[in-house]
Amino acid sequence: LKNKRERKMLGRLRNSFLNTMRTSHKLVGYSCNISKSCLSTKSCLRKPFVTRRESTSPLTSHDGYNYFGDNFQNRSGKRQLSSFSKDASVAPKNFDVNDRWKVIPPANAVHLSIGSVYVYSMWTTSLTQNLGVVGNAPLDWSHSEILPVFSAAAVTLGLTTSFLGSWVEKSGPRKAGIVGTMFWSSALGTTALGVHFHSLELVYLGYGVLGGIGWGLMYLAPVTTVMKWFPDKRGLATGIALSAFGAGAALAPSIIQSALDFFAVAPQYIGPLPDFTSNNEDIAKCVNLTTLNDGSQIISETSKLGIPGQQVIVVSESDLSRLPNLSLGAGAYALGTGDTGASKALASLGVFYGVLGSVGSRYMMLPHQDWSPQSPKSFEVKDEKMRESFNVGLTTADAMKTTQFPLLWLSVFGNATGGLALLSSSKLMVTDIWAGVLPDVVTTSFATGYVSALGIGMAVGRFGWSAMSDYLGRRSTYALFGCGIPIVGLAPSLCHTAVASDGNTMPMLCSFYAGSFLAISFYGGIFSVLPAYIADLFGQKHAGSIHGKLLTAWATSAVAGPMGLAYLRSSSVSRAINDLIATIDDNDAFRQAFGCNIDDKEIIQTLIDANTISISRLMDIVPVGTIDPTPFLYDSTCYIAAGLMGVSALANFAISPLTQTA
Repeated sequence: LKNKRERKMLGRLRNSFLNTMRTSHKLVGYSCNISKSCLSTKSCLRKPFVTRRESTSPLTSHDGYNYFGDNFQNRSGKRQLSSFSKDASVAPKNFDVNDRWKVIPPANAVHLSIGSVYVYSMWTTSLTQNLGVVGNAPLDWSHSEILPVFSAAAVTLGLTTSFLGSWVEKSGPRKAGIVGTMFWSSALGTTALGVHFHSLELVYLGYGVLGGIGWGLMYLAPVTTVMKWFPDKRGLATGIALSAFGAGAALAPSIIQSALDFFAVAPQYIGPLPDFTSNNEDIAKCVNLTTLNDGSQIISETSKLGIPGQQVIVVSESDLSRLPNLSLGAGAYALGTGDTGASKALASLGVFYGVLGSVGSRYMMLPHQDWSPQSPKSFEVKDEKMRESFNVGLTTADAMKTTQFPLLWLSVFGNATGGLALLSSSKLMVTDIWAGVLPDVVTTSFATGYVSALGIGMAVGRFGWSAMSDYLGRRSTYALFGCGIPIVGLAPSLCHTAVASDGNTMPMLCSFYAGSFLAISFYGGIFSVLPAYIADLFGQKHAGSIHGKLLTAWATSAVAGPMGLAYLRSSSVSRAINDLIATIDDNDAFRQAFGCNIDDKEIIQTLIDANTISISRLMDIVPVGTIDPTPFLYDSTCYIAAGLMGVSALANFAISPLTQTA
């Protein structure tokens, strides 16, 4: 080299190269410390270091540890996630059978985080009063627009389980769980944006699409995982796993209501409305309204209270018992001055459930393919039949060709329709039916407790009925679910009796409460018994994939239940409003309340569409003694649901084992 400076630079480059080679050389597993002679003779390449265990990866060091981590390469050399890969979730072959109960808590954590999807009714009031806060504003969403969001989530769930059921089996529970958690958390966040910007499209995208995908993945992964650990107690295993799903639904109402109350902001109360019999002094202390052509109402120019031209929401006396603690009394409230708190509550729960689901997904485990629950304290596996049962069963395509598949599909569909109709609108239903009969008892907190009780009933049903099915048999257990037919079918008669009664109606409310609890336990049992029913009929090997196909029955019932209830309720509301208007003979009182005459049919329909005319406001001006029709809005829904449950009972009766049909 020409000068000293160039020689120093070359020396630094050589030393840096040697250090790099020493590090990589040791990781490959050779014993020498690289030197100039080594580089020239390559002698070290002929003397590999004998490791303590056989290295299956070129990146495994001489001490048998993969310094790059499984997130770079696994033993097969494939790049994949470390903690969430299927290989990482497989337990050792000699895993203690007594420790298999430890796999349940992580699965339960995943189901706890997704169980809140069943208490969608906790959001319906806030969504339908998103702008009005204490009432339905003209631009607020109707129940017919909101209830199908739950149906959309159910359809997406069915599609997810149908098309991704095999992917869940292939990828393992951890990856499926974490992916599902990401979808569910982002679903709640997207729904929060939809509520904040009053975009129904975002609500459907969030809760309906993203939520359905997360629901499907987070439902399948824990169930199939726990079943593989308990091949000797399939019913009990699925019951334990799915009881957490019901427990999530039981805990969620209190959490949601607390979040709504925390973030809610009461609207500005302007003042009461004048009665038709009010004198001039009373009128001066009231808010006078003007009805616009679009059906909305604003403060009139002659009003002594409020800002003229300001749009308002009117709350009647009968509405007060159905409202949360946001109202100051009957009268007019300024539109756009309050907040239901739904958007902030949804965003907060998205974070909370995302963390809970991620932790549960991380620690789910699969049994080794050669593991079996053989133990002196459990049961004996004769001729390795139990171990072989993991790899025995009809394929999904073959199972769908049998007669048992459509019959089982129909059994799930009919039984689930009534339960989903109740779950999707339980808070609204119990308030509509009983708030007018027992206003001091059926408050917002009571309705929240009722939704929680349904979640408890579903959890009890998922665990209890699945455990009992191990002794009664799956078919016999499904037959017991037919006891829900008289419960649902006779519910309208109970409500009519309570409304017409002048005595103590608390026993009737308790009967309704108990009947709902028992009926929803049947609904929970349908799905906890179903995986074991599938394994008994078609074998365990492809039970997860077949389960995904059969969940399309649930998805179909989730469309028929909530959307059918929304349609039937909307029709009942329209008939009830028209019947109440027909009873009003005081045109002046009607005109003062709504700004039009009783015989103005077109204007009246506009006011109905704008939510200005409602059953509660009409009850303030109808003749004394007129019965409030609100408790009877669900009669037709109950009758149709009872009929579908009867069809399911007949389908289950027709199911026979495959060995008898061969």
